[in-house]
Amino acid sequence: MKNIYLLLVVLSGAMVCYGQELPQTGAPILSKVSGMEKSAAKVSAVASYELPAGLRCLGTINAETGAVCNFLSFNRTMNGQHFLWAPRQMDVTYINNTEGATSYLWSVPGGNATGQTTENCTVQYYESGSYAFPTLFVTEAGGSSDYTAEGALKVGGKAEICCADTREWGVTYQTAYYPLNAGGGATAGWLGGTNSAGMTGYGNLFMTSQKNAHMTGVNVYLPFKPTKWAADSRLLLQVWYPVADEESGTLDLTGLPIEVVYLDMSEIREAEEDELAIRNAAVAEFRFETPLQIWDKPLFFVTVEGFGTDPEAEDFCMLTEIIGKEMTEVELTNLMAHNSFVRYGGTDYQMPINYFGTMPGASFMICPIIDNLEDSGVESVTSSPTVLRTEGKRLTICNAQATDVRVIDLCGMTVAQTTLDGEVTVEVGRAGVYIVQLLRDGMQVDVKKVMMR
Repeated sequence: MKNIYLLLVVLSGAMVCYGQELPQTGAPILSKVSGMEKSAAKVSAVASYELPAGLRCLGTINAETGAVCNFLSFNRTMNGQHFLWAPRQMDVTYINNTEGATSYLWSVPGGNATGQTTENCTVQYYESGSYAFPTLFVTEAGGSSDYTAEGALKVGGKAEICCADTREWGVTYQTAYYPLNAGGGATAGWLGGTNSAGMTGYGNLFMTSQKNAHMTGVNVYLPFKPTKWAADSRLLLQVWYPVADEESGTLDLTGLPIEVVYLDMSEIREAEEDELAIRNAAVAEFRFETPLQIWDKPLFFVTVEGFGTDPEAEDFCMLTEIIGKEMTEVELTNLMAHNSFVRYGGTDYQMPINYFGTMPGASFMICPIIDNLEDSGVESVTSSPTVLRTEGKRLTICNAQATDVRVIDLCGMTVAQTTLDGEVTVEVGRAGVYIVQLLRDGMQVDVKKVMMR
């Protein structure tokens, strides 16, 4: 996983300032929480640690962060009370925040790090399930203390991901919808919905570390069920594979289409009671006929189009997470540092939503459903760790339990495929980012991403 962050740096690409006057939003209209009102965060007097970093604002994270977890949506039917999702058999890191401690002891339910005495804790979870966050015991000159973060970590299985840190309403996230100003007190519709301001699409950029990830659908959340639309109105959801422009070093978010789903506007439904943590919300449910393989995609981009241009005749509007994330000026110029984008004018999804008045790092509530297909037995084999070594265009792959290996480029083409008896070296032919798939008797047991220089 570490080498994927090199990809984020290489493909970052500064955004262009187009100079035109952009539509601007009015004040956000906040949604209301249901059954999870804001509460004070649990704070220990001495012992403390940070939860694992989440995969959002990808251009702001680096290899040292060790980010492998996804944030989960507020869909309680799908995710329960979990807000963080970890993959099986990958390093998950908890960073100690305790000041002045002289010793540390970690207890990690479900993980392989119980008894670890290091300042920070790196753990792997081998079985899917729900696990309480670790307890950190520390000692110092004045005595000892312990701390356990509130909540639980979901590992493996199936979940619905998002780009917002949904840990605590009003502290780490809030959702709202934004009216667009047309001047003179008139409205131009909504950012994230029907508008007359020239916005023709909205999209979210994702990454996941789940080892057998397949996307089975996408839920798009709205603050209310639309009340008016044309008889033949339907939404278009597309999943894209971003493709790098080798000459410019930039990234085309809609480089390669890999899934297309339509949904009639009339099929948008009101959320059921206790389904969501948001009151009075609605759901546009897009479902795929066949699960879409995502584990071999370093990045994927999900867009929604097809809404109208007349707010008087249609009122489709998506929820937007509004707190976002603080960024440096350098990060703000990095396309990959943003979660959500608008198709506007001729830019084709090169404009982050903060160009239109939101906070940097804010995101639309476009939420893919990711399934590791564990019920099918695809990941029933537990593999030994994979070690990769690179030298020029030669890639050496080491795994004691895998029987076969396949190397795939960013276009999805297999560039090398061979049997594996402990260790094998293959030629990849050219520099770039590659997916290394490890199999045992036809079943995937590990997957890695590596950059060849």
